[in-house]
Amino acid sequence: MSKTTLNIIIALLLVIIPARSSALHPTGDRQLQEVVVSGGKYKQRNLTSRGTRIPGAVSMFTPDRVGCEVGSALSVKRPIEVQAITFDIISNTIKDVTLQISIYRDSVHSDMISQPILVAIPEGEKLTVTGTPTEGLLLEPGEYVVAITFVDCDEEVKRQWAGQEQWDSQTRYKMMKQNITFPLYLKAGSIRSTATEAFEKSSANIGLRVKGI
Repeated sequence: MSKTTLNIIIALLLVIIPARSSALHPTGDRQLQEVVVSGGKYKQRNLTSRGTRIPGAVSMFTPDRVGCEVGSALSVKRPIEVQAITFDIISNTIKDVTLQISIYRDSVHSDMISQPILVAIPEGEKLTVTGTPTEGLLLEPGEYVVAITFVDCDEEVKRQWAGQEQWDSQTRYKMMKQNITFPLYLKAGSIRSTATEAFEKSSANIGLRVKGI
């Protein structure tokens, strides 16, 4: 090998080696980008707690039952983030009705885990009502109760019902047409007249359903 050829080879090595070193050890603006990996698939799920429909049977709120709360047992097998709570109404003939949806951690309803969801109910027939949590609501596996409360209705209607002890039979028949009627399902439920009273267990519920991912 001539001296000239040897000098050319050495010059090439001096160029290649720094380039390889720079690629293996980046500096300055050539730092490796941080990689964030996220995985897992979410599945839409429906938790149906209503049970078997009882033909011809109904549950009813009248204006004198403001404050009454009814609930349905809910069993969660896998973690679920609640997206909506729905229920059906056969008919509503009470003006300016507001209902509240709540979820409790246990059967005695002592631990509410959700911000109350308020929904305005229009007058009409065959209504499907949907309440949406205002913040993320994750249910871990366990037993819960999902419930609705008759919060309020028109002030004049409440005033009229406050004097029901003086009604005659004809007036009572007429006033009883003011009501919210729900379908009734055969599955464990609970009921109480006001928030200060204890819940009583029942063998039926009004069919609340929880949807989530």
